[in-house]
Amino acid sequence: MGNSYFRFKQFQVNQEKAGMKVCTDSCLFGAYIAPDNAQNILDIGSGTGLLSLMVAQRSSAEIDAVELDPDAASQTEENFNNSPWKDRLRIYSTSIQDYCTTTSKSYDLILSNPPFFSNHLLSPNPKLNKALHNTTLSLSELSVCVAHLLSPEGRFYVLLPPYEGSLLEEHLNTSKLFLNHRLEVKDKSEGKIIRVIDCYSRKPEGATKKLLTIKNTDGQYTPEFSDLLRPYYLFL
Repeated sequence: MGNSYFRFKQFQVNQEKAGMKVCTDSCLFGAYIAPDNAQNILDIGSGTGLLSLMVAQRSSAEIDAVELDPDAASQTEENFNNSPWKDRLRIYSTSIQDYCTTTSKSYDLILSNPPFFSNHLLSPNPKLNKALHNTTLSLSELSVCVAHLLSPEGRFYVLLPPYEGSLLEEHLNTSKLFLNHRLEVKDKSEGKIIRVIDCYSRKPEGATKKLLTIKNTDGQYTPEFSDLLRPYYLFL
């Protein structure tokens, strides 16, 4: 797509205005998603628009982003308007539950990095709670919305911790969506799996698995991680 648009240090400043930071797993998720020939993309829980912008950089799709928190949605709108793809990007400041019941659209690619903590102590910061805890969007609600909005040939990418990923898989199977591929992510080679990036579709194909390690034992980024993120990180 030509020269890289992102300058992550500057984008992190914009994220922090909304009380959020650009984290490694979100950047990995955005870089790993394959937009292929998608024409209509939906970003569920856009935060401040990072994933939408990363996918816009590698596609010609029309992208809709849904974000419940009004401050984050406002920051998303600002980031969209400051990007080269502003004519293809739209932000809806609402819940995905409400959006699901009011839109007539369907999408051939849906992506989400949803809140996943449950039964944890809440932070005094309500914005952080919305971003991290599933008090506003349960995994069952997410699965219902995705099943309703995904086109017959569409794909759904989601980033979660392993346990929550297994729970969502059960909900999605009930909605006749099936795991096609799972990327298991380790922070270090000797560590445990900290995240999974799953791809679902309506086709009950056998799921494939792949492992990606972010850092070597010496603390340096692995070649696999560097190759994936190089279009976005200036220093890789």
